[in-house]
Amino acid sequence: MAAYQLSSVQKTYKFSANPPVLDKIVFTIDHIHAGDHHLSSTYEVVKFLTDHGIPVTVFIQCTNPSNDYEFDRDNARLIYSLAPHLVTLGVHPLPKGHSQAQQRDALNIISRIIQDVTRRRPETLSYHGRSAGPMPGISFPGIKFARGVHHAWATNTDNPLDTLVMPLVSVSRAYTYVHERNNAGLSATLFVHSKELRHGSRQRRVFDTLLRDIMQGRLQALAYQQAMQQDFHRGSVPTITTQPTATGVMRLSALTKQGQRPVPVNLSIKQRDGSYTASASNTTSRQFSLPVGKYRVSAKTGRITETKDLTLTATQGIHHIFLMPV
Repeated sequence: MAAYQLSSVQKTYKFSANPPVLDKIVFTIDHIHAGDHHLSSTYEVVKFLTDHGIPVTVFIQCTNPSNDYEFDRDNARLIYSLAPHLVTLGVHPLPKGHSQAQQRDALNIISRIIQDVTRRRPETLSYHGRSAGPMPGISFPGIKFARGVHHAWATNTDNPLDTLVMPLVSVSRAYTYVHERNNAGLSATLFVHSKELRHGSRQRRVFDTLLRDIMQGRLQALAYQQAMQQDFHRGSVPTITTQPTATGVMRLSALTKQGQRPVPVNLSIKQRDGSYTASASNTTSRQFSLPVGKYRVSAKTGRITETKDLTLTATQGIHHIFLMPV
């Protein structure tokens, strides 16, 4: 499967709506796609985001063509395990026009999958397709925030159960939208299907340009639910306030003990209390954004394994180099 790589982009985000606070943007992805040798899967796209400390919400569809929900469960588990503190799983309901009973049954199926994977019920939803949105007489119990599909926006028109998304027709239009939203004290939400991120597509250009500006410190990436809580806290909409998880940066590298040349290894990271794990395969160096805490990290090549206990804090990053006796 093709690993996701940032393409060459030129434009730079020129606005600063609330200096010195960076403008806020949210990444969300619809459905879980398999990808191919030329197109990165949803897993690989999410892996790229989380490897760079960028939160993302993935909405699991209720319209799986084969109704193979065990396949969805397995993929959701793989994606969530990449970085539980950065990945959120949400519900993608049936298209507009279905009955309350049909929507309820589909919601329960996906909710059980998400609860099985994350140990908590989902609170976020993404409406299905164009012209979708809240329907008279239809409700989704337990859902606090829903991402819609419309692009047109005016101040004070936001609805926590039908928030808008940025247009992806061009980088310039997306940037203007981010600026307009943040200038009004709101975040901007991007949504994309990973299968749309083919090299050369306009969605890929927008996606990669925004990523580049986040990685270079010109934009701030927030988790969808965190952004919605901030956006709607200013009004009368009830919200749940949560303390964001403190994170730190850990880089692991591997060199030969003799000559200190880069050597590819399989990296494993386990939190000492067992609550978080991360890994990387066949790499000489990899950076991780992780919750602060105590970790046991290891590097393996062939039958040789080197292990080290590390303590990660939010104020100081770690770069540990394994010296492999190979």
